[in-house]
Amino acid sequence: MKDASGGAQRVQRYMNRELAEGAAAHRDRIREAAAAQAQKHIAAMKALARPKAMEYFDEMSDHFGTRAEELRKFKEAGGKVIGSLCYFAPAEIVAAFGAVPVRFCSGVYEAVHPANDLLGDAGLCPLVKSTLGLKMSGASPILELCDLVIVPTPCDAKLKLGEILQDMVDVHLMNMPAVKTTEAGRQSWIGEIKGLVAMLEKRFGQKLRPHMLKKSIQTYQRAQAAWRRFSALRKNGAIWGRDALLVAQLTFFDDIPRWTQNVQKLCDELEGRGPVAPDAARVMLGGSPIIWPNWKVPLLIEESGGIIIADELCSGSRTMYDPVVVEEWTLDGMLVALAERYMMPCTCPSFSPNLEREQNMLGKIRESGAEGMVFHVLRGCHLNSLDATKASRTLREQRIPMLKVESEYDEGDLEQVRTRVEAFIEMIKARRESSG
Repeated sequence: MKDASGGAQRVQRYMNRELAEGAAAHRDRIREAAAAQAQKHIAAMKALARPKAMEYFDEMSDHFGTRAEELRKFKEAGGKVIGSLCYFAPAEIVAAFGAVPVRFCSGVYEAVHPANDLLGDAGLCPLVKSTLGLKMSGASPILELCDLVIVPTPCDAKLKLGEILQDMVDVHLMNMPAVKTTEAGRQSWIGEIKGLVAMLEKRFGQKLRPHMLKKSIQTYQRAQAAWRRFSALRKNGAIWGRDALLVAQLTFFDDIPRWTQNVQKLCDELEGRGPVAPDAARVMLGGSPIIWPNWKVPLLIEESGGIIIADELCSGSRTMYDPVVVEEWTLDGMLVALAERYMMPCTCPSFSPNLEREQNMLGKIRESGAEGMVFHVLRGCHLNSLDATKASRTLREQRIPMLKVESEYDEGDLEQVRTRVEAFIEMIKARRESSG
C-alpha cells in the first residue's frame, strides 16, 4: 500500500486490503454519527443561559466545517499540517516552522468499530480505538490532512497506537520518561524535544532559528494568559463547565491567535456576570481525558444539579494553563523551557511517583470552592483507575467527597451513571444544608 502522498510503499504490519475496505465502509456512518452527536450537545448547551461569545466556539467545534475547510485551503496552498495525539507534543515547535499543529484525540463512539475489527480487544481504551478508527476509515477531514503525526508515549495504548498508525501515515514517536523527578529523566525528555526539532528540520528542509521559535512561544504565551484569565472568571460560576471544556478543546485545532482573541472577548463578557446556577453543587472534574463530542459525563453532572467549576483534565484546564517560562531566549534556552513546561507541571498518571497530582487536586478544589470531585475513568485506562484510588484516599482524609465514574464512549451505561451522579449531587447538597 502506498502512502497518502503517493510515495514509497509502506510496510503493512497491521492493516491489509480487507481491513482498509471494511473501515472505509464505515466512513459515512461515522461522519453522520459524529455530526449528530455534536449537534445534539450544542443544542442542549444553547438551551441554557450562556454568553453570546460562545457562538464562535460552537461554530468552530464542527470537525467537518469551517476549520476543516480552512486547513484544506492552507494545505492546497503548500502549507503543512502536523498532528499530535497527546498533550506532551509542543505545538510551539511545530508552529515555529510555519506548519499548523493539530491535536487529534477522538471522542466519536462510532469510530471505535473499525478499530475493533483490527484489534479484537474490547477492553482497550476507547479513546485510542476511536482515534485509530477515524484514521482507518478516513472519516476525519482534519486528520486526513496531516502530513505527519507526533505520538508521545505516556501509556502502552498510545505506544501501540503510534506503531499501528505507521501503516497509514508518517509517525514520529516521542519516548516519555516514566520518572520525571531525576536529572536522567529530565535530560531524556530534553533529548526527545531536540530530536523532534531535528526531525522537523530534516522534513521541512530548514533550520529552526531562535527568532522563529521566540515568535511562536510568545503567540502561545498570549493564549496561556487568556486562558488563565478565563479560569479565574470560571471559578465564580459565570459559565457552565461543559462550555469551558469546549473552549479548551478548540486549542486542539483552531487558529491560536484567533482563539486567543475570542477567549478575551468571552472573558470581557463574563466580567461582572453572576453565577449561571447559584444553587448548583460545585464539582471539580478529573481523571481520564474527556474528548468532544463525548460529553456524556459533563452533561450528566450539569443536568443533575451540579456545575463543573474546575477540572484537572489534560483535555481541559491543563491544555493552556501553564506558561512557558524562558530564562534565556537562545535556541537551547527556549527548547529547555519548552521541555520543562510540558513535563514538570504535568500530573499525568504515566509518571511515578506522582504525588503532586493529589496536592494539585486539593489546591484546585480549595481555590475554586468545589464541594466534591467526580473522577472520570475511561474503561481500559488503568493508570487513571489506579490514580483514582490514591485520590479517593487523599480527599477522604480532607472530608471531601469523591465519586469515581468508569464509563465507555457509548450510551449503554448512561442511566446507570446518571443514577450515581444524581445521588452524589444530592449528597453534596445535603452536606451543604447540614453544615448551615
